Amino acid sequence: MSTSTLRKPAVAAFEVHSLGAALVVLDRVEKSADVSVLQAELNDYYGLFLKLTGDPASVRIAAETARMITTEMRVAFTATVIDSPDPEGWGVIESPAEYQPLLEQEVVFIPARLATTMTEKSTTPAALGLIETQGFTAVTAATDAACKAAAVRVIAKEKLGGGYITVLFEGEVAAVTAAVAAGRAAAESVGKLISAHVIARPSEGVGRILTRL
Repeated sequence: MSTSTLRKPAVAAFEVHSLGAALVVLDRVEKSADVSVLQAELNDYYGLFLKLTGDPASVRIAAETARMITTEMRVAFTATVIDSPDPEGWGVIESPAEYQPLLEQEVVFIPARLATTMTEKSTTPAALGLIETQGFTAVTAATDAACKAAAVRVIAKEKLGGGYITVLFEGEVAAVTAAVAAGRAAAESVGKLISAHVIARPSEGVGRILTRL
């Protein structure tokens, strides 16, 4: 299916200045509104720029939900909702894929679609844990403590600007909850903790983004 056939009448663009918070926002937004991830970009504000599509009403619900969540978290957030995007501006909304050699990762990507049949293996974990720190020492201590506290599997380590690093791991809800608690305490004891979150039964969009991290 071509990209153009996937376009919907409205687009919501969210910039969340924390990778961990951005994934929490995406999870809750997708569970509250009929929207889907079009594209994601890592930005220079140590977070994630999300582009979501859906009908105008759903996109507005998504934007309101995201603003409420980030206000509760006290995380910097900006958003815009675009009805019927102009074709000439679509090239900015949907940017070409981009790889950043300095970060050793994709910074603009279209999340892969998850398996849709019973014979295909799902890539979405029962729970996702995120610990975000400023500095490698804190994230290293957090990762070790988390893995010693419960049966979890490290699935990614994301390096952003400003020394912000996020480690992500998966497992059963109870295990991930215990791991995040232990990792959080370890990070705070040696460095600067930015955020720590548990996402139970991650939404499809979160699962799709995980395939690219």
